[in-house]
Amino acid sequence: MPNRLRQLAGTNQHGSPGDRHMEYLLSTDVTAARRHEANLKTLAHTDTLTGLPNRRSYEAELEAALGRSVRNRSGMALMFLDIDRFKQINDTLGHAGGDEVLREFARRLLRTVRKTDTVSRLAGDEFTIILECVRSPEESARVGAKIVEAMRPLFSVGEMARQVSTSIGIAWTNSAAHDARALSTRADAALYQAKEAGRNQFCVAAAPK
Repeated sequence: MPNRLRQLAGTNQHGSPGDRHMEYLLSTDVTAARRHEANLKTLAHTDTLTGLPNRRSYEAELEAALGRSVRNRSGMALMFLDIDRFKQINDTLGHAGGDEVLREFARRLLRTVRKTDTVSRLAGDEFTIILECVRSPEESARVGAKIVEAMRPLFSVGEMARQVSTSIGIAWTNSAAHDARALSTRADAALYQAKEAGRNQFCVAAAPK
């Protein structure tokens, strides 16, 4: 008799074998239902292609990070990133090749930042990084430079090697007055500036007045 069944049988010594079998089945059903519920919850907050947090998870984490920044009186930064000319990559390598570029891009981001930072994929080639406990815009700029450098080695896609670069917009804050929307707007504007300046670089948003 398996250990699990023996334990259940021991809790109902006066019951019939049919009762014990039914108790075992009910316990198994509850365990399976809980596991299924946990899997669904994980899927609801995870990007299935890269395994990163998705937009829903990112939005919740950004609010939480802003709250921690205020409570701890520490600065934080928000990065908006995308892959330069990703449409051309898809057109050249096909969607399967484009997906592999996205996965490798995500892996390089994770290797470049700290484990305490949150890397998310919003949609397509749009990614975000939440950097907590960042003391200055200059510190967040150093992270941006590291990410640009991390993309320089060629990406291997099947039997092909492809140069991939990224543009990054960075917004830093240490003020409770900067909510998620305001911080996102600044990061998005900085990303646009990086693209306008020629791509393959980062831009730090100017401090709000």
